Amino acid sequence: MLSVLIPTYNRSEFLMKNLEMLAEMVGQGGFTDKVRLVVSDNCSPDDTFEKVSEFKELGKINIDFYRQRENIGLKANVLFVLEKATSEYVMFLGDDDYISLEYLSSCLNIIEADPKTAYIVPNYVPVSIDNELVSESRDPIGPVKKFLPGNATMFRCAWKAHQMSGLIFKRAGLFEAYHQAKVDNLYPYIFFAGISCMKGTTYLVTEFPVRVVQPVKKKDWGYGKDGLINDFFDNYKKLPISSGLRFKLESSLINMQFWRLTMYKSLGATAYRNAFFNIAFAKNASTLFSLFFPFLILIIKIKQKFEA
Repeated sequence: MLSVLIPTYNRSEFLMKNLEMLAEMVGQGGFTDKVRLVVSDNCSPDDTFEKVSEFKELGKINIDFYRQRENIGLKANVLFVLEKATSEYVMFLGDDDYISLEYLSSCLNIIEADPKTAYIVPNYVPVSIDNELVSESRDPIGPVKKFLPGNATMFRCAWKAHQMSGLIFKRAGLFEAYHQAKVDNLYPYIFFAGISCMKGTTYLVTEFPVRVVQPVKKKDWGYGKDGLINDFFDNYKKLPISSGLRFKLESSLINMQFWRLTMYKSLGATAYRNAFFNIAFAKNASTLFSLFFPFLILIIKIKQKFEA
């Protein structure tokens, strides 16, 4: 029923903890025949291959394990595990992020109860390496929310796919739609979310947040000179939506993820100014967004001043 997709690179200690936890919760929940892991080691220089190979031999959980002969990059490794999956649904999971038995159970119940489910959005909470809370969860804890397919659901839920861990999608057609639309960015989950929001039911599960470890070892990617805003916008550009909805999604993203601009302030005035222009005139930004970006920033700053 569900394949848990884990692209991994050079973090064997986190990955092995994750695999042990997943095996334990699948056993406790009686989900052995419902859940399978698909793990792809992106040619890690550490002991990932040896550790996972030994774990697989124990037979604690159904697992398909692959090792890339060379590092193919984060994006390609994500698409690789999706392509290898055969289950009706897939869950993306970072090697250093952890779900709970309660979240897994809740998602499986949703899938079984509603065959029209296309997208399940988790809540998440940042934790330290010692599993101590760093800040509050992104969304307030509450009951499961159900959204019918349409533009309103896309506007509300698609952007949340920037944090991949715990995202669940109905697998059929995702890989094909990605390639057909020629999507090319580090946040393909947002495209998957946008497509899924139009195809079927979306559920927001806030009660059992995914625990996202911060900080971790240096990642094999960075935010570049625009906070990866251009990558976000590539998804909006490739979705089959109106220009009005595209501009609305772009504007909302800047409001919800304003830190993607302000983080450059710590690097100095020049870096901040460059980031401002890189975002305003991003290759994948709509013309409307480029025209109105300065006004959006002004509105956001006024709003923040009044909220303070």
